[in-house]
Amino acid sequence: MHDLIQLMCKDIVLDEDRLDPRKRSRLWRHNDILQVLNKPKRVERVEALSLDMSQVSRIIQLCPEVFEEMDNLRLLRFYFKDADWYGNPTSKLQLPQRGLEYLPNTLRLLQWDRYPSASLPSNFCPENMVCLGMPGSSLTQLWGGDNVHLVNLKVCDLRWSKELIKIMDFLGVPNLEELYLGECSSLVEIPSSLQLCRKLTKIIVSGCVNLCGFPSDLRLTSLEEVGLGRCPRITQLPKLPSTVKILYLEESGIKQLTAASIGHLTRLQKLVVGEIVESLPCEIGFLNCLQELLIRGGGPKVISIPDTICNLPRLVRLDCSSCENLESLPNGIGRLKRLKTLGLSGCSKIRSLPSDIGELTRLISLDLGGCSSITSLPESMRDLQSLAWLYLDGSVNLQGLRDILTPLNVSLEGLDLSGTSIEYLGSEAIERLSNLGWLYVRDCKRLRCIQHLPPRLKMLDAANCSSLTSVSSSPIPTS
Repeated sequence: MHDLIQLMCKDIVLDEDRLDPRKRSRLWRHNDILQVLNKPKRVERVEALSLDMSQVSRIIQLCPEVFEEMDNLRLLRFYFKDADWYGNPTSKLQLPQRGLEYLPNTLRLLQWDRYPSASLPSNFCPENMVCLGMPGSSLTQLWGGDNVHLVNLKVCDLRWSKELIKIMDFLGVPNLEELYLGECSSLVEIPSSLQLCRKLTKIIVSGCVNLCGFPSDLRLTSLEEVGLGRCPRITQLPKLPSTVKILYLEESGIKQLTAASIGHLTRLQKLVVGEIVESLPCEIGFLNCLQELLIRGGGPKVISIPDTICNLPRLVRLDCSSCENLESLPNGIGRLKRLKTLGLSGCSKIRSLPSDIGELTRLISLDLGGCSSITSLPESMRDLQSLAWLYLDGSVNLQGLRDILTPLNVSLEGLDLSGTSIEYLGSEAIERLSNLGWLYVRDCKRLRCIQHLPPRLKMLDAANCSSLTSVSSSPIPTS
């Protein structure tokens, strides 16, 4: 129904003038827009201009006054559908060295991906702006003075603007709700006036590697998401309100999490700490709304996990991947009745799994890849009724693989045994896995035979299995 209404609206706009796009109120077809940009005369009727730059095959040189006669323009979008911001791709819209000289003050939405100039026009008064999106831009500063009044601005997105040095003062931005500054690698400071944005719900500065100035107090009663990941110069967690639901801290300079800093975040649903912490406070077990806890990349610092995490009634994902000094999981992990994903890949010092792991009846994915110290798995593994993906790749010391695989539940869809010491996969091991669709045995140097492949198998990766001679009782050709 939505698509049908959209088509009807487009037909109405086209009926405004079938021959001359400059006499229409809205433009979205790239050929029409390019025609208007090349000859920006008598375009007073245009109110909205939206161009998917992925449809443009050549560089377009814009004149500085290209928007001078578009005094009714309210929406301007130059965007890349499914943009990839990695690297430094050239903008397809080029401006002279002096930049853009005019933008209509009527603009309410301005989205210009990879904006090619270092600044916006000095005479541009954005008091009507509701949404500003300029990811990947060449901006060095967003508005020159402190007296900018953006009373209607709700969303500001400048992600991947690597030349951005200074952001505007927030005194004149009282209604800001979302601020995205991720990967602005030249940005040094966020003004403390951000504390005045009482309606702010999201602040993302992840990847701002030179950011060292950040407000110490962000107790804004609407705040729900904070991203400080990969900000190594931010060393203190700001004071946050209990309304925060998502908190990213991976690879930041914050070394300690305490009861005082996170114990009050009773609505927190997702916490990503990565390699920043040496330990987690026991009070983490009181965060009853927590659904995702990601400690992945903990490196040598994370040695243990508090037993209190077993008290988290809503936890669905626990990821401790690459915590290379983590020796064990808490006893009582079976109490996490809603847990669906458990990631332990690269935890090379874990020797065993808790015996009650079989009580995780909703567990869908278990990743033990690279757990080189594990020699056996508990018998209760057979009780994992919902297990669909099991990763054992690189668990080189795991013994009795045939005995481990035999009781596995028929729900298993993917099995990764790459790099293990398994020698034989017979019917007693995998024939029962009737739903198995993906089987990986890459680099299993001792594997000689795979018999009776499951009927629903879609993918078999047996690369570099130098001893493998038979699959499903059929000899493998030698040349």
